[in-house]
Amino acid sequence: MNDLIAGDEGIDPRTMLGDFETSLWLPRFREGQWGEWSLRMLPATAARGYWGRGYRTTGAVMLMGPFAGNAAAWMSIVPMEIESQEIGIAAAHGHTVVLGLGMGWCAANVACNPAVERVTVVERDADVIALVAALGVFDQLPAVARAKIEVVRDDALRWRPGERVDSLQADIWARFVTPRKWDDLRRMQDNIGAATIYFWGQELELWRLACRAQGRVPPAFDGAELSALVASTGLPLIIDGRPDYALRIAEAARWWTPQEDGWWNAE
Repeated sequence: MNDLIAGDEGIDPRTMLGDFETSLWLPRFREGQWGEWSLRMLPATAARGYWGRGYRTTGAVMLMGPFAGNAAAWMSIVPMEIESQEIGIAAAHGHTVVLGLGMGWCAANVACNPAVERVTVVERDADVIALVAALGVFDQLPAVARAKIEVVRDDALRWRPGERVDSLQADIWARFVTPRKWDDLRRMQDNIGAATIYFWGQELELWRLACRAQGRVPPAFDGAELSALVASTGLPLIIDGRPDYALRIAEAARWWTPQEDGWWNAE
């Protein structure tokens, strides 16, 4: 039996993160199959964070599901995934809409943010909803956070709220860099009209725009260029206020964007 597989009580994924540390709340998980979706615990002796740093780990909890005719990892608890969600979770406030349920831990952390009053999670796949419910992900939360969450079964690209949305967190893609992601985001915003937006892989898609504007990988990237790119999208994107954000984006892009020249032009 795989020694990463826990009993009915599940396993704390924090024990597998090695020398990576996070202040985010993490639920316990156990392996299982729900329709075409499965939760697996896999050994991994090393992992790279979103911003490029390498870490020593012992394993990862991973959500596997259908993608382009095969099974693919849609979400996991690894340094890269955790760091790629931190900015949006920290900036969430008021009525926050989370598009894409995944393993539930991102929505759960949004609910733990004291600036958040309500969390509406939109997920189209009934098996994913059943998976998170069967694992009791939200049941593990403190009562005050658990009471904020409502899960709605609907298509993230079509769903419309009946009230104001203060913060939108979107993660409906299996890959960081995806053709037409900007189109998806604008379609969602046209329906929702959120006051602020953060989406998974946002930094890498901004890097795509930087490459597209120059027709090459930028030799340098600074805060002024980043601000101009954000303004050009016409979207109320949440931006990390730390002064090194542009430099961190450039470093993340070294590891998580395609290596093929001209990838940024893919539609």
